[in-house]
Amino acid sequence: MKSIYSRPIRILAAAAVTGIAIAGGQVPKAFAQDTVQESGSAVDEAPVTRLRSLADRHVAIILGASPEWATQLGVDEEVAGEGFAARLSSYSPKDNDRLGRDVEAMLAELRTIDRDSLTASDRVTYDVMLNAYELAAQQNKFGVGLPSMLSAGAPYAVNQLFGPQVDLPRLLIAQHPLNNRKDAQDWLARLSEIDRVLDELADAAQEDAQKGVVPPYFALEAIAASARSFAAGSALESPLMNSFSSRLATIDDLTEVERARYEAQAAQLLGTEVFPAYIRFGDRIAQLVPEAGSDAGLWRLPRGEAMYRVAIEAWGANGLSPDEIHEIGVADVARIQRQMDEILREVGYTEGTVGERMTQLARDPAYLIEDTDEAKATLIGELQRDVDRVMALSPNWFKRVPQQQVEVRRIPSHEQDASSGGYYTPPPLDGSRPGIFWINMKSAADIPTYTLRSLVFHEAVPGHHFQASAALSIEGLPLLQNMMWFGDYGEGWALYAEELAKEMGLYEGDRLGDLGRLRMENYRAARLVVDTGIHHKRWSREEAIDYMVGVTGESRESIQREIDRYAVWPGQAASYKLGMIQFQRLRARAESELGDKFDIREFHDLVLREGPMPMAVLARRVEAWINEQKGQ
Repeated sequence: MKSIYSRPIRILAAAAVTGIAIAGGQVPKAFAQDTVQESGSAVDEAPVTRLRSLADRHVAIILGASPEWATQLGVDEEVAGEGFAARLSSYSPKDNDRLGRDVEAMLAELRTIDRDSLTASDRVTYDVMLNAYELAAQQNKFGVGLPSMLSAGAPYAVNQLFGPQVDLPRLLIAQHPLNNRKDAQDWLARLSEIDRVLDELADAAQEDAQKGVVPPYFALEAIAASARSFAAGSALESPLMNSFSSRLATIDDLTEVERARYEAQAAQLLGTEVFPAYIRFGDRIAQLVPEAGSDAGLWRLPRGEAMYRVAIEAWGANGLSPDEIHEIGVADVARIQRQMDEILREVGYTEGTVGERMTQLARDPAYLIEDTDEAKATLIGELQRDVDRVMALSPNWFKRVPQQQVEVRRIPSHEQDASSGGYYTPPPLDGSRPGIFWINMKSAADIPTYTLRSLVFHEAVPGHHFQASAALSIEGLPLLQNMMWFGDYGEGWALYAEELAKEMGLYEGDRLGDLGRLRMENYRAARLVVDTGIHHKRWSREEAIDYMVGVTGESRESIQREIDRYAVWPGQAASYKLGMIQFQRLRARAESELGDKFDIREFHDLVLREGPMPMAVLARRVEAWINEQKGQ
């Protein structure tokens, strides 16, 4: 098998929508002895060789179970296995059980390696793998939801945010390559598998229901409605059909007869198999609504409190209890709102709470986007120019500036209802697609113009795109390590990047834009409060909505979508602020200890250059770097 460890890795930050590669947590105490530099001739090559071989084999296991992920990464058959591009994942009980056993076996195999005999970089890889496998094994022991292979995923087999029913159309529209005849045949083969996948997914949800684990009723209703909406209308006018037809036209080696035949096959599959499968899936999910109840939190489930502990640890609690996280959030909301109050008073908003004044400001027509395609296209262009400006300034702040481009695009209409305000998808390893910042423009009233720049800085540059592209210059970073996404690291960096944009001068002369930045930080701090409130303090859905509306001033409709997200993805919303706090503390410590020796470009290089890792691991690497800088 081709080594996927020692070669340079192009790029990857695993898309959050996969729900697979998400981690955070503790690190072995032995890391305290690590240094940033390699330890040289004292290293025993046998454990190093074993770790690298093991990492390669584990990638093959993981991508064998998730051929869709292999496509997202842009790897070839030597890495992902023969014929992967024509396959979709299995969600049958037999295969789910096998994946759980695979994780246990991978963890046991990793533990046979002597960590102390590894190089410094390989010890990071070991710690990252150990953390991810342990958290996955902990979640899998609950025996509900889909099995996790790299850390803890979502607790339910289905949710309204992500999963095959959402991700497979996105895969076929935007990620599956269509460059030649084989690509087209593989596309059709995958299309023909969708009905099987949706039936297995519904089976898994119904099996969990028999164990007392059912998503909240509002999530089930949203899943069912989205599935039925996807299958509404003519197959010939569906987003899948339109995308397939337009992309087929760009394949030079196809004859007109072949194109017509492939289009006819796609239309038949959509009309006779895929659309009926979506209707059937929606109906089966809707049947679970009477069993769901109205409470939103994990506390209502069998072993729900334990499930939440695993979830928040996976997303960056680093040993903090739910109560401690809750209090951190309450205090941070108060601090941020004092800064917001100052700007609001400057621009003439003096009466009412900060949340009430933000509501008033958000209704000012001067800051709203016209609900027309032309106005929204103009805004997309303005956001693209913000991306370009960041890239131009970046050499003063980063040693490595991404070579991959970032494009700003609208979220497709069929995804808008269930999607958040925006998200980022990284380029594949082969660089064949740009990074994409997707923005939800369904309701112009939800997106005052002064709020959008911080979203660009978070999701695109210098946020997630810089993380995803950092591996370009990393020699020998294992693909397995690049496939992992640690919520506190990933989202913490992106929220840190929002504040970094202010340091870079991107808000000069834009006081309201800075208020938009504070608005988003306030939002993330409030998430600490509501996530723990819902899942630990037994807040109702309405209590959580009322709190968020009160402190943020956002529309009730948009907050309801957010609360519904937190209900089915516990802990994830807390990772942003928990990680940002960690990055700020690490930088402040380095600045304090190094004084004039502190170089922001070197610091940013340090925290990005080894790829995603638990913040506890990064903290020890920063400490080692500080000590080395002092000694120079």
